[in-house]
Amino acid sequence: MIGRSRESTGAEALVRGSQTFKVEAPDRCIGYGIHNILGQKIGSVEKLFVNESREPEYIRLRMGLFGLKSVLIPVGVVVNDEEHQILVLE
Repeated sequence: MIGRSRESTGAEALVRGSQTFKVEAPDRCIGYGIHNILGQKIGSVEKLFVNESREPEYIRLRMGLFGLKSVLIPVGVVVNDEEHQILVLE
């Protein structure tokens, strides 16, 4: 639940279906670009929210011309690309 989520501070695993990837330092994800499946940038990571079990649940995505709009997206709809430091929205 969003109300019970807290900003992440420890090492966490983001899960997408059967694919799991580890985020050693969630603060490292802050500022990562978020791209659509076509490779177009749609925003950047502002915060990572975790549940009571310290597992990531939501990403606050900052978007828009000046980054004035933000939305929460579930971690289950993104794939991490550590090499390019981006998350791909599927």
